[in-house]
Amino acid sequence: MNELVFLQNEQALTTSLKVAEYFEKRHNDVLRAIETAKSNLRNFAHVEKAITPSTYVDAKGETRPMYLLNRDGFSFVVMRFTGAKAAEWQWKFIQAFNAMEQKIIELMAERQTAEWREIRRAGKQSNKKLCAAIHEVIIPLARDAGSTTPDERFYQSYQKMLNKSLGIKPRSRDELPLALQYEVDKCHTIAEISIRGRAAQGKQYKQIFQDTKQTLESYSQLSFISERFPMLSHEH
Repeated sequence: MNELVFLQNEQALTTSLKVAEYFEKRHNDVLRAIETAKSNLRNFAHVEKAITPSTYVDAKGETRPMYLLNRDGFSFVVMRFTGAKAAEWQWKFIQAFNAMEQKIIELMAERQTAEWREIRRAGKQSNKKLCAAIHEVIIPLARDAGSTTPDERFYQSYQKMLNKSLGIKPRSRDELPLALQYEVDKCHTIAEISIRGRAAQGKQYKQIFQDTKQTLESYSQLSFISERFPMLSHEH
């Protein structure tokens, strides 16, 4: 049931896309139901936190509107859905919210430990070493090859690659459990070693990126990261 909800900003959330998918409704119909619910709640406090406008990229690469819903927002919207199947999915979503909220409690307690703070510090240090490898190796190779890509884009590309290989969301690393913090630290080191090692072999900067990506994806698969940390699934 963990794929029904995800963790973001220390909240258990779902999306209007997931509601549409599991309740077998058109997304536009779900959006209208949400907008109706918002209009009925406009004079109440904390509505913005319960029902938050967002966007997603569709199969055509176009940006489309959607909503993020916490437990209260979800409950208020789907309480209008009737029928046995609707009731079944209402119950499954509620159970998923319960499970995720328990995970959040556990994560908050874990973040108070010295071990969590130490591995978070280590992850920041290994990330600095990765950035140094990009600065000292990748960017000079790119410039020698005639690339005019801004420096910042190289750092962003490697961070995006690392996040994707781990299945984590950008800017969410403080929300990761202890075991996944260790994996982030390892992947920083793997990426740094890959960059320096492949450069020493005389590979071009684009090939180094592809090789590093393949190495991180292979590590993630062999470590069963997505199976071990389903609470952080956040594909909308």
